[in-house]
Amino acid sequence: MGVKKRILGCLVALALLCTMAGCEAVEEGGERGKDWDYTVVPTADIPADFLAEIDSKKINAFQMSYQEAEYLYIAVGYGEQASGGFNIKVVGLYEQGNSLCMETSLNGPGEDETVSDKASYPYIVVKTQKTDKDVKYVT
Repeated sequence: MGVKKRILGCLVALALLCTMAGCEAVEEGGERGKDWDYTVVPTADIPADFLAEIDSKKINAFQMSYQEAEYLYIAVGYGEQASGGFNIKVVGLYEQGNSLCMETSLNGPGEDETVSDKASYPYIVVKTQKTDKDVKYVT
């Protein structure tokens, strides 16, 4: 059963990679622009409406954003994972052309790490200044 969930997780991740338009495709030959300041948001500080939307979608991989007052919240989730011990790293939040790119990576548990066999749904939410730029996701 665990092998099936891992294969399903890999297939979901592969499908996500194949269907996403990453920032590299935004402008041919475009260069990474200015880095943006951001803060990783603890679950308790995520706006309630946005958290409810995340909770309804977290079983599958997702990318979404939410604007409130002067802030932009950006969320990336990697869907159901077969066990605990996964975490998401923000590789960068930066401009490229007319886009704001959110680049993340999913890191699995280490070989020697003891983890729960219970499924997990890793996601990350960052907060930055509000912008009119389109948000693009790179995973």
